[in-house]
Amino acid sequence: MHIRPFTAADAPALANLFRRSVLEIGSRDYTPEQVAAWAGPQSNAESLAARLGDGRLALVATDDAGHVQAFGDLEADGHIDFLYASPEAAGTGIAAAVYEALERAAREKGLSRLYTEASEAARRFFLKRGFAVLSRRAFEVRGVPIHNYAMEKIL
Repeated sequence: MHIRPFTAADAPALANLFRRSVLEIGSRDYTPEQVAAWAGPQSNAESLAARLGDGRLALVATDDAGHVQAFGDLEADGHIDFLYASPEAAGTGIAAAVYEALERAAREKGLSRLYTEASEAARRFFLKRGFAVLSRRAFEVRGVPIHNYAMEKIL
């Protein structure tokens, strides 16, 4: 496994990984309508490249053959917007390694808090890493009711 900074050339592979992760892993906790709505907006490589290339720290984890297996980001204020693993890499520790690199960077920058909006699966992941649930958030994505969790970790 290798963790490296995001480049714009990664965007198509990350968009594909994001979509597959939402559809396959997200379907364990959400309805087909919910995962379809969730997967839609950010599965566009151009919009994902713009978001991840806006100055935030974005990291990509690859296997030894160079295939993208996970990615995550850290915004300047401590917000983790993305942390996704490919379905075949889920549970292998690769997303945890990306998260650990993000937390290490946050500590090096002197941040005192990390926060995120976590899906059901991500909530379980973040709870294991010391995050606390602040609230359950109900909202709509493309007209479909869905929920996630506002979470934070004090560093």
